Amino acid sequence: MIININNQTYSISENCSVKKLLKQLDIVTNGIAIAINNEIVPRENWNHKVVREHDIITIIQATQGG
Repeated sequence: MIININNQTYSISENCSVKKLLKQLDIVTNGIAIAINNEIVPRENWNHKVVREHDIITIIQATQGG
């Protein structure tokens, strides 16, 4: 199935949760936020939220600074 993550196209397996997706892509989960189709997915829902074909996913990394 094809999805878009931060303006890049990826092919992933079907029935993939957000948590499984992050693991497949080897993305460290500390300090990140996830939005799917412009809706924030709370961290406690990452195990249950399933990514769908053509979803647009935004991964935001927190940074320090002022």
